[in-house]
Amino acid sequence: MSDYHTPVLLKEVLEGLDVKAGKRYIDATCGGGGHTRAMLEQGAEVLAIDADDDAIEEAKKIQRPHLRIVQGNFRNIEDLAKQEEMTLVDGVLFDLGVSSHQINTKDKGFSFRFDDAPLDMRFLQNTDQTAEVLINAATVDELYEIFAKYGEEERARAIAASVVRARQVKRIQTAGQLRTAIENVVGTGKSEIGTVARIFQSIRIAVNDEMGALEEGLLGASHLVKSGGRIAVISFHSLEDRIVKRFFKYFAFVDISKKPIMATAEEEEENPRSRSAKLRIVQIR
Repeated sequence: MSDYHTPVLLKEVLEGLDVKAGKRYIDATCGGGGHTRAMLEQGAEVLAIDADDDAIEEAKKIQRPHLRIVQGNFRNIEDLAKQEEMTLVDGVLFDLGVSSHQINTKDKGFSFRFDDAPLDMRFLQNTDQTAEVLINAATVDELYEIFAKYGEEERARAIAASVVRARQVKRIQTAGQLRTAIENVVGTGKSEIGTVARIFQSIRIAVNDEMGALEEGLLGASHLVKSGGRIAVISFHSLEDRIVKRFFKYFAFVDISKKPIMATAEEEEENPRSRSAKLRIVQIR
């Protein structure tokens, strides 16, 4: 297993997608390639997609037959799959979690733990919208909307106002500056770390339009999976899960998982990031 990232719910994904030799799958968020590797080891053919440069380089280390790798946002999954002649597949996996590598890489600016980290937060580096641009250009109402909707933060209005006051004194360019603006409202105690994390998460979601990408990606995947094939989604945010649940219900797909599949106590102990993971699986009629 790669130390780039530990895949969550691996056994459940393989069983839920009914991964078998000779079948074809798309890993729409290959990350460190954990799920992709496991599918290949079962004898499946896999198209691995990721927007992140580092993830693509990590995936290239797998070097196995029946693997194709393409860089791009999964919102364009249908075009990417057609480009690689991977249509009418047996299953598609979306793992919506941010990889351990992304969180631990300072230059990406995903984490508040590195005070001097630049506020980037982009998955795909060829876009202009960084977290720094967003934080310094958005109005207080726009920031409030981001913090309240994507961070589900009760103090969103006060934090948005604090960010605007801080940038009026000096442009906010680092994770440390942003964290200070948040802590000016919520304090610096250990119990408030969750609030800081949610605000950073909400900005990342907005920078990458993650909810819009998810809706487009799910629709594209539904066009690629053949009758009897399956779509599996691992979400880590309540809003993501609601989008997935609503999409599956709207198209009346066959619900394989019945209700969200969660990590076992053993997996949570080994990989704490699996605690908030929810896996939903459906079959295309």
